Amino acid sequence: MKTKTALRFAGGYGLSVAVSGVVSLAVIPAIIVAAGADAWATIAVAQAVAGFAFVFAVYGWGVVGPTEIASRTRAERGAYFYDSLLSRFWLCIVVVPIAIVVAIVIVGHDYALAALTVSSGVLVALGAGWFYVGEASPIRFLLIDTLPRIAGTVLGAIVLIATGDVIAFAAMQLLGVLAAAVIASWNILARHRDWRFTLSPIRAVRNLAGQASPVAMSATSSVYVNVPIVLIDLFLPQATAVYALAERIVRLALYSTRPVVQVAQGWVPNPDPVVQASRARRVTVVALGLGVLGGLVYGIAGPWIGELLSGGTLVIPFALAIPMAVNLAAILASQLTGFACLTAYGLTKPLATSTIVGAIVGTLLMYPLLLWIGAPGVAWGLGIAELCVLAVQLLSLAPRIRRRQPVGF
Repeated sequence: MKTKTALRFAGGYGLSVAVSGVVSLAVIPAIIVAAGADAWATIAVAQAVAGFAFVFAVYGWGVVGPTEIASRTRAERGAYFYDSLLSRFWLCIVVVPIAIVVAIVIVGHDYALAALTVSSGVLVALGAGWFYVGEASPIRFLLIDTLPRIAGTVLGAIVLIATGDVIAFAAMQLLGVLAAAVIASWNILARHRDWRFTLSPIRAVRNLAGQASPVAMSATSSVYVNVPIVLIDLFLPQATAVYALAERIVRLALYSTRPVVQVAQGWVPNPDPVVQASRARRVTVVALGLGVLGGLVYGIAGPWIGELLSGGTLVIPFALAIPMAVNLAAILASQLTGFACLTAYGLTKPLATSTIVGAIVGTLLMYPLLLWIGAPGVAWGLGIAELCVLAVQLLSLAPRIRRRQPVGF
């Protein structure tokens, strides 16, 4: 991808990110102030359950789909998308009810809110954002995939503020997700007619062949990303709302940097190994700098941001903000070293290994640290796990980007 093309694509994609980010920020105080901290905690836990279940509903197409679409001719894209949609449809039929039951058991109350929130989070798997990324259509990504979902959230927030009905908010959000999936599917299948209608579950299962690796990697990563809030809710429920707020700020910060990752993914690969090594070095330096900067900002301003977003209802203590800052810093760096640099060299095995190492470390540390120092302990377990992920990636990347001859940096 040429630099100008990458920047144009990232600009369009970045607009989607900006719109989603602004709405997500605005919705947080709306929920906490209008519906209360308990409803916010229920939504956060249900979204964590949905985040893990989503991995099995989307079944790797979000990871491999963009590359597959980009590498196929226009005449082959419709059939590929329909096959994925067929499989994702049947997977959602199986996954959504299970995820709802799990969320209700964990939360123990607000059953309707938990069920609607889980459904919204899982059914995003029926969306087509990855297809538009693959065909380099950032405007379609914005207008067809992003805006309908955002419209549902915004309308729900307006109803919530006006009536205090958090169930209506969750229902409107679900309608937005479904609208985006239907509109996007119609748009793609109308433009690409090389597909044949079928609802065969057998064919749906056959389409899953070869997808196990990205699913396993995504599921492993999802475990230690989404389990912390569940642990908090089970063993320290009084801290759930504050921890959820601290975690949400981290996720919004990561979401806001997606365009940077997109640009780097298209810029690092180059047929000249010397040029590619030079670019990978630059991106690695940027990654580490971005991580340090993001971590410092969160560590210093996190409590103030949390208080602002919650309307003064919730306060993130520095004891929690500091490990969350470490967590954010490590992920900001590793998303660039991993998805931009390691993938450019085809080092998918070290990338998967780093994820597995992080999952093992996080799983081993979070529960003991929770019992020892409470909610900050979970954050420290997650932060240490993400530092291990970054360390594995840097060790794998170092031999490839080491300067062997004078090259302009």
